[in-house]
Amino acid sequence: MLLNNFSKFLDHPYRDDLIVKISFVSSIIINVVIWVALYFKLYPFSYLTEYQQIYLHYNIYFGIDSVGIWYMAFVIPFLGFIIIIFNNILAYIFYLKEKLISYIFIISQTIIQVILLAAAIFIILLNI
Repeated sequence: MLLNNFSKFLDHPYRDDLIVKISFVSSIIINVVIWVALYFKLYPFSYLTEYQQIYLHYNIYFGIDSVGIWYMAFVIPFLGFIIIIFNNILAYIFYLKEKLISYIFIISQTIIQVILLAAAIFIILLNI
């Protein structure tokens, strides 16, 4: 039974769509870039401070309003990874019923990854 479901997944036209492949691969690459950039830029910087804390949020009105331990910045790429999984599951479910909704899920995950990359860059720049 499980083997039958797996063979259905492999034969599904969702896997052969070029838009799905490009968006999925670009989302994964952007997410990996976020993980690597945050690790290599914030981990060494955390040892320069006494309590290993970094600035996590900047507000134009109040300035720095959120400070936390360096690994709390990894909520951003983790959230991006969860969004990739969730959107791909929904796109897979809706692909045969309504292709447009599936494409919206797929393309939105790439757009969200770009927004999360910008947020990670701002956190890195805030702490340097």
